[in-house]
Amino acid sequence: MLRLSKKVEYSLMALLHMDDVPQGDCVSAKEMAEQHQIPPELLGKVLQALARAGLTEAVLGARGGYRLQQPLAKLTLGDVLTAVDGPLQLVKCQDNPEACDHYQTCTIRQPVNDMQRQLADYIQAFRLDRLKRKTA
Repeated sequence: MLRLSKKVEYSLMALLHMDDVPQGDCVSAKEMAEQHQIPPELLGKVLQALARAGLTEAVLGARGGYRLQQPLAKLTLGDVLTAVDGPLQLVKCQDNPEACDHYQTCTIRQPVNDMQRQLADYIQAFRLDRLKRKTA
């Protein structure tokens, strides 16, 4: 089944949380973990991955924590997925044909590649500020 991993879910929750504080202010991992009931050790790993990818900044010190590097409107779901889970891959053989015994005779390779491209395009175009829109 195709679904967002817990790491991606927690990343999105953390990014939305950081967006709610005044620009330039930091939020501690502990605060986010407690408020959203996220396991602290997993949130720590997710926050480190987001910082390595340049989506957030880790600030050291007594008033340190994490903050966004840019507005949510400039970040995409694709950015988050790639940062915490790696590139989107529907089937193993897309990056490694040797991983499939049926690669040469596969009848679904091209349609699956088309799906992969369309899904990747949609995910890369999905801006995170859309997650903040209120519904009536």
